[in-house]
Amino acid sequence: MVGLAEVDLEDAFLEKEWVMVIQTPVQGKESLLEALGKGVDLKQGHYDCCLHVSAASEQQFRALEGSHAGAEQTIQSVPVVDITISIAQDTQRLEQTLSIIFANHVHEEPTIRISECWGTRSNYTGNKDNPSKYWNRPDAQAIHGTAISEKVHEE
Repeated sequence: MVGLAEVDLEDAFLEKEWVMVIQTPVQGKESLLEALGKGVDLKQGHYDCCLHVSAASEQQFRALEGSHAGAEQTIQSVPVVDITISIAQDTQRLEQTLSIIFANHVHEEPTIRISECWGTRSNYTGNKDNPSKYWNRPDAQAIHGTAISEKVHEE
């Protein structure tokens, strides 16, 4: 049986990583994104600041005795987003990332899911003429995205 580490692709390779999905109320999204951007190396190949924010959904919970809110009789509902990031499988990096999340998350008991998985990384094979790539398409600007901030690249 061939393991994923032995998969031989022309344009990419597979790499082990930890994927973290963090649920946060919509109202806490921006401050958490800022903290993650400043404190966590969110690199993916030759790109950084790589993360995914889902569309808003709903989270439900009821506070129990011992929580900051104390025992509540009602079930709360709040609009949330999922922020998905991936980091290298390094215990120190994981501990640092979790510390940043706990220090900056608006909830006392943040919902964080961590999975081991394999992610693809480009071999940057120079397929510059591929008509599917965004830079060869008339809708390149829409596909490549809109700038949301200017971050000075530090080498």
